[in-house]
Amino acid sequence: MFGLFKFAKPSSVRKGSVTAHTRTMIQADMRNVDVLLQGKSPSQLRQALITTDKALGNALKDVVQGETMGERLKNANILFDRDLYNRIWSAHKMRNALVHESGYEPPHHMITQGITNLKQGLSVLGVK
Repeated sequence: MFGLFKFAKPSSVRKGSVTAHTRTMIQADMRNVDVLLQGKSPSQLRQALITTDKALGNALKDVVQGETMGERLKNANILFDRDLYNRIWSAHKMRNALVHESGYEPPHHMITQGITNLKQGLSVLGVK
């Protein structure tokens, strides 16, 4: 698995951090995620994962180069420890499967763990 990704050069990481505007948007998204998680229905859990993935993607836009979330994640590899980086990738792939593969229904615990992993990524980027 480790050989699948081309790792980013430090030049792909922008100087600076997540902007105040982006932080505000992400905080609103995370409040919505908390409401969705309280509902615990499969559709609410799926939406919570999708929203959290989007929030991390928005934070990464401010920090690294890349047109897509996948490109930004590849360029962000030096920002996260290897274990968290791999867990973030897994959560993003789960999000993609939810959106693009009909009938894909991961277990509840996998979705909630994916959300936790994406939130940890946000925390590393300084977004609480």
